[in-house]
Amino acid sequence: MSKIFFRDRRFWLIVIAFSAIALAHYFSPQERAFGAYTLGRHTVERIAFILPIVGATCFFGARGGLSALALALIAMLPRVFFVSPNPADALIETLAVALVGYAVVWAIETQAREKRLRQELSARLEHAYRRLQMLYDTAQTLNATLEQQTVLDRLARATAHALSVRACSIRLLDETGARLNVAAAYGLSDAYIQKGDLILAQNPLARAVLAGEVIAIDDVARDQRLQYPMHAIAEGIRAMLSAPLIGKRGPLGLMRAYSTEPAHFSADDAIFLSAIASQGSIALENALAYRQLGKLDQMKSAFVLTVTHELRSPVSVIQSLLRTLNAGYAGEMDERQRDIAERALHRADFLQTLIGDLLDLAAGKSELGAEDATEISLSDAATQVVRRFQIPAEEKQIRLEQICKCRGAPIKTRAPRNGVDRVLNNLVSNAIKYTPAGGRVAVTVCCANDHAQIEIADTGIGIPDDAMPHLFEEFYRAPNAKLYEKEGTGLGLAITRDLVTRFGGRIAAQSKFGEGTTFVVTFPGA
Repeated sequence: MSKIFFRDRRFWLIVIAFSAIALAHYFSPQERAFGAYTLGRHTVERIAFILPIVGATCFFGARGGLSALALALIAMLPRVFFVSPNPADALIETLAVALVGYAVVWAIETQAREKRLRQELSARLEHAYRRLQMLYDTAQTLNATLEQQTVLDRLARATAHALSVRACSIRLLDETGARLNVAAAYGLSDAYIQKGDLILAQNPLARAVLAGEVIAIDDVARDQRLQYPMHAIAEGIRAMLSAPLIGKRGPLGLMRAYSTEPAHFSADDAIFLSAIASQGSIALENALAYRQLGKLDQMKSAFVLTVTHELRSPVSVIQSLLRTLNAGYAGEMDERQRDIAERALHRADFLQTLIGDLLDLAAGKSELGAEDATEISLSDAATQVVRRFQIPAEEKQIRLEQICKCRGAPIKTRAPRNGVDRVLNNLVSNAIKYTPAGGRVAVTVCCANDHAQIEIADTGIGIPDDAMPHLFEEFYRAPNAKLYEKEGTGLGLAITRDLVTRFGGRIAAQSKFGEGTTFVVTFPGA
């Protein structure tokens, strides 16, 4: 019981009821009240004694019920020994009443205990469900991004909310592995965050946590393992719970939950924080891997950019020298020598094309030399690309035409002008290259309320179904494309996709093997 029962007003109401019953029992003319109805009189008397016991048990539990039973027995004993003509029978009857009273107390208390257990179990299940749901929501939130800082900020905020505490911080090991730096925090002041790094040599608590322990500090003012206890007290922190962030290759750091109440964290909280830390470790490792991959990709692009820049000049010199030889400025060549020089020039031209594609691809990935977006008329861009490739199409006996499905004002988009030209050039060039003589290539401009589309459709060789998933991969060429046209870098569509993505558009392809291909480029409206 939360308080002593004899301090409760209801207890004294029960005592008064017992006193009234006892007085009525001793001084009322029983024969006059009940006459010959002895059974009825005894039944009423026993019920009158049992009811206060039931009330005391319901109000105060087993202790209150047994106390009421004791009072009932005390009230009945004078009658047994001084009033009843047959004390032995009266004593047996009194003991029977006591047993019934005890049974009533036991039954009520058992039922109350079972009810409390059911309520506690229900509360625990509900609490476990809420935490499981929180853990799931946290995992979903963390997996929604691969940006490291976003992952850390979301993890700190979600942990504080899930544990219903004031704050949470995340510290990561530095490159030396000797310090823990604050990487993210939620609910903490700038002064507390900037108090300093955790130095492992001076912080046994941090070392223990990084070793894999989940440690709760019930009172920061009394724990000697803390490196900055006075700062925590000034922040209003009374209790801490720390859990490690463990990756595949070892500890990454630790996370801490802070409470303003002493001894706030339970064993369930420790288990829950450990589960959140495990989810956070996975998300953090993914973010770190993504970040490292991005750095490697930028390094690769920078390397390719540097190498191709260095190659462009000597290849240009080789092209010039070979053209000089073919023109006869270095003297006449026989047929065999001329054939060798022309083949060498042809390969040098292909190498120069490859260098140009690599430069475009590397510049796009490293975002070097990015052109500012301007307002462009897609109808005009389509007209220019059709005019540009009209002669090569006629040389292959291919009908190249432009179709405009837009009515009214010309559709416009905001994108780099050179980027749009390069996209259309690549797609129309490929369409002409892989369309046999007598075929058709159509450039169609379509418009909608918030976007525009340009479709480049051909009646060429088409693309096999198994090649479609790899169509925009770097250096990939479909098998039938290699057979039809031996030369090709396999970079044109990859560059096209990167350019379209950079100015906020989309590109998709539809093809039927042997019948033709349609590329659809969607541009955002201006």
